Amino acid sequence: MLILLTRPWNQALRSAERLAAIGHTAILSPVLEIRRTGAAWPQGVFDAALATSARAFECLDLAPEWPPPELRRMLPLFVVGATTGEAARAAGFEGPLRVTLDVEALASVMKDRFEPGARLVYLAGRERKSDLELACTKAGMELEVVETYAAEEAAQLSEEAIDLFAQGRLPVVLHYSRRSSEIFLKLMAEAGLDPAPLIHVAISDDAAAPLLPLPKVIVAAKPTEDTILALLQSAGRAET
Repeated sequence: MLILLTRPWNQALRSAERLAAIGHTAILSPVLEIRRTGAAWPQGVFDAALATSARAFECLDLAPEWPPPELRRMLPLFVVGATTGEAARAAGFEGPLRVTLDVEALASVMKDRFEPGARLVYLAGRERKSDLELACTKAGMELEVVETYAAEEAAQLSEEAIDLFAQGRLPVVLHYSRRSSEIFLKLMAEAGLDPAPLIHVAISDDAAAPLLPLPKVIVAAKPTEDTILALLQSAGRAET
């Protein structure tokens, strides 16, 4: 089955490999383009580092001695998703790691773990929701936000994707965030294409929200790519 991936290129390539392993062919048409901002690790002493996306660590401007090796070895890390934790390790951060399923769970962990006045580094994208910042600030924590990347809208869907949609040969689209879902719908409208006949598989309720007026929306029970792949495998077995 042909499946459209709208994730940024590096993530889409990894997802395409996983889809191929279960017998599907991925068509790549990223609706977001990731750009590094050049942001570096801030000055000062911090109690922990937070991140909700692997890109936050992948795009951090690192120098051999900054942040200091001792800090990379010891600083506690609190992140959303195993992939973000892997990116932190790849960037050389070796401190105690706590991985949560979503932002809400991360905010709860932070409130339980830290007292008011705690100083935290939040590695983030320029375009982001304010939920985590609001929760930490409300709990009295001092948050230093470091915007390591920007996610810019693509100008259009790929020509391959547009042609396949027009021919009715691209039946499934995977959605990984609310913003990418919104941009996908916008680009479909600009291309004069109707998203209603498609099967939209969303990683979370939040990612699915812009799609809910459409008739064929499936939401993963857990916000992980493993859950999405399991859904696709089940659908493939049902077809056979």
